[in-house]
Amino acid sequence: MWYRWLGTIFIIMKQIFLFLLFIGLNTAVAIGQKADEEKSPPSSKNDIEQELKRNRRKTRINGVYIPKDINDAIVQLEKLSDGKSLDKFKNAQEDIVAQKLHFGLGRWMIVNWNFYGGSRFEKAMRDMGLGHPDDMADFMIIIFHRHLNQKPLNSEEFAKEFKKKRLEEYKKKKREVLKIIKK
Repeated sequence: MWYRWLGTIFIIMKQIFLFLLFIGLNTAVAIGQKADEEKSPPSSKNDIEQELKRNRRKTRINGVYIPKDINDAIVQLEKLSDGKSLDKFKNAQEDIVAQKLHFGLGRWMIVNWNFYGGSRFEKAMRDMGLGHPDDMADFMIIIFHRHLNQKPLNSEEFAKEFKKKRLEEYKKKKREVLKIIKK
């Protein structure tokens, strides 16, 4: 007779468990939706500018350290790379290294160092005259390669070359250059 009560208790406990699981999942979904609403992308020009300003003050974005300048970026790239990869990278030819690594290391920098959404490193690159995130990534890959090979970085002159190439590309495509900013 006691085993009948045990079966009933088991069924009740199972129903309570399923009910609590249902409530818990619904709560998690509601909290997740609220978090998504809070992280929605900026919708107006003013919101975009505010987000850019906030990002440019941050030392970390999405948990990733943002370098403050080229030298800091070189240190970070050395920390993030293993010795075998660095040797292979170092021994590659400079004129093809950016081509080969643009969609690997280059994309990693663009995304993690927030070249599109703004960061303090993106600002430092813009101050040098680099305006396009792809140029920033390729520039940094080649600068890092030069550093590893103990060649002069000549970063200011090199940045001017990138800017000049980008302008020539726009002219070839017959796109209108809206404004040239001289620094």
